[in-house]
Amino acid sequence: MTTPEIKKELDNLPSPDTCNKEGHEAYSVSEELQLLSMLNTLKMEPQYYSGTSEQLERLQNLVTSVASHDPYFAAQCIVYSRCKGEGMRTVNHVAAALLTPYLRGHEWGKRFFSSWDKKAGKGGCIFRLDDMLEIKQAYEILSNGGVLANSMKKGFKEVLENSDPYQILKYKKATIDLSNLVHPNISKCKGVVMVDNHPVKAIDAVVRGLKVSADTWEASNSEAGQMVASAKRAGNLSEEEAKELLDKAKAENWNGLLKDKKLGILAALRNIRNILKVCEDVTDLCNLLSDEGQIIKGKIMPYQIDVAYSEVTNSCPDSPNRQKVLESLEKGYKASVPNLAQVCTGRNLVILDCSSSMTWPMKDARTGRSFGNCIKKAGLIASTIVQATNADVIRFGSEAEYAEPMNGRNLFEYSQYLSRADMGCTNLAAAFDLIISENKEYDRIFILSDNECNCGRQARAYADYIRRVNSPYIYSIDLAAYGSKPLENTNKVFYYYGYGISMFEDIARNEFDPNFHIKKVREIVI
Repeated sequence: MTTPEIKKELDNLPSPDTCNKEGHEAYSVSEELQLLSMLNTLKMEPQYYSGTSEQLERLQNLVTSVASHDPYFAAQCIVYSRCKGEGMRTVNHVAAALLTPYLRGHEWGKRFFSSWDKKAGKGGCIFRLDDMLEIKQAYEILSNGGVLANSMKKGFKEVLENSDPYQILKYKKATIDLSNLVHPNISKCKGVVMVDNHPVKAIDAVVRGLKVSADTWEASNSEAGQMVASAKRAGNLSEEEAKELLDKAKAENWNGLLKDKKLGILAALRNIRNILKVCEDVTDLCNLLSDEGQIIKGKIMPYQIDVAYSEVTNSCPDSPNRQKVLESLEKGYKASVPNLAQVCTGRNLVILDCSSSMTWPMKDARTGRSFGNCIKKAGLIASTIVQATNADVIRFGSEAEYAEPMNGRNLFEYSQYLSRADMGCTNLAAAFDLIISENKEYDRIFILSDNECNCGRQARAYADYIRRVNSPYIYSIDLAAYGSKPLENTNKVFYYYGYGISMFEDIARNEFDPNFHIKKVREIVI
């Protein structure tokens, strides 16, 4: 029997007010949330339902529309997304370039192009020094070679003058190109390096071509390679001896950087196979990989740990340290996610979209290297939730089915199991039909999808579940930002964007407010 409370909830459920890209019923998303979702989701690479040019046109229209009436909020969206949200690079660089014309006449315009102050939690959109070069190049392309805006020049100049020697030396090319463009005041520059036992401003040293390099893995391994190559050319080493000496030199470099805590966690993840190949002792590496603080500080995404896990699994089968490193990767991943079990009490369900569109490959815009697809990301999120809360999992496409439980598999193994399906079209209603037929009461349902439902009766199926079984909280995680949603926001339906760990932090805070994304963005101080 339908209680008065349930009847009131059903009466308040809105009807679909738009169509998705497949032409099926859906709910519209405000332009502000569309912009925020794109900035935290897209890699500016082709998707199943949209190409790069379409994404760029949509991003441009959204930036224009939002900035026309609230340029500060548009700027807050970009700063939040690059520096506190999912940390996407290319899409936020392009958005910053698109926003530039709307900064004229605003006193905070220069600050928008300044550095993000991690300690104070405020500042501009420059998270790394090379962000400036990417924004500059995007602006030049989008404006057909137009002259850089004064706000951009002033902001970039201030960043260079306040950058530490490590960043200046690590990003030499960006430093030289930008210095020639914005002409920082050398006397005001704070970064100093030693050249022939004399202090020299770091920017001055780089621009003048003085021999000085950052204490990074790239510099160390490059120097080692040059020394060995020189000895080999002189005939002092055989091919085998050169390889052995180079491996030894690289091992010493990796071990030294790890011991002195000078190797960033992202560099460690990207070079994990090379480190395992030459290092006999991986204690410091394992400590870094399982360091919760470094994972959060480095804005490491789940897929980056997953890629490293796959790399070790597939490329280092004979390494004696293979299992230690795999365990550290899993430990690090779990340490980065809040204790969902304490928050997500009761019965939980993950509804996982395994339709064809979820298998569309995603590639790095720079290297062209594939880093999985939406289903792989969704599988990792699902596995995380299952391990933390013992949730059930339903996979759906044209039809829906319950997945096997973890049965002793670790987080990454279960993720791979969940990510193997290709189940046809996107019929979210089938998942609700299944739990109605099973009369399964859930307190909380997580929906992992690209939200392009093409069997448009999901809103009615959701209402049927409320009417006949239970009224759960719904957490819908949008993995593609196509611009519509299958269910409308209510006081029990919430949307998240991307595939980072920040969504778990938000859920753990238990702030049941459908507009909390916008509120967090408006708290940003530029």
